[in-house]
Amino acid sequence: MNSEDYDYFSAAYERYADTVFRLGLVWLNSRADAEDLTSDLFVKLMTGKRPAFKSAEHEKAFILRSAINLCKDRLRRRKLRRETDYDDGILAYMEAPEEIGLMKEILALPPKYRAVIYLHHCQGYSTGEVAKMLGLRESTVRSQLSRGREKLRSQLNEGGIHCV
Repeated sequence: MNSEDYDYFSAAYERYADTVFRLGLVWLNSRADAEDLTSDLFVKLMTGKRPAFKSAEHEKAFILRSAINLCKDRLRRRKLRRETDYDDGILAYMEAPEEIGLMKEILALPPKYRAVIYLHHCQGYSTGEVAKMLGLRESTVRSQLSRGREKLRSQLNEGGIHCV
């Protein structure tokens, strides 16, 4: 690897490692799996052919899309092996008690709702951007957001927290 490649990968790791790790925590709910995901993603990025990115946003979307694909692969393998060893995952990174409570409720949602709600509301991506990352139509993302919010609202109401 030449110094130009090394500089690129060092900078990319600095920019995106934390975001990839947190995305892995949300998807996989396991610190160890999120750490493995982060290393695997950057090893693949370093050893594979580096695409030409149009912008920093294009690069970030590519990296997050790649991370999501790796998460889906890990979840498939976990399901095949029937692994269920979860830890506190992303909750360890939350500071405010209300954040922890809300994130617990988000993590209790089915994965398809959890992903769109996290990417849209927690990471701030538009429905169009979420659709591209997840390989879905924008209308599907909007439907999943709506259904996910309804399930979340229902969970919160069942827990004694009344939402409007």
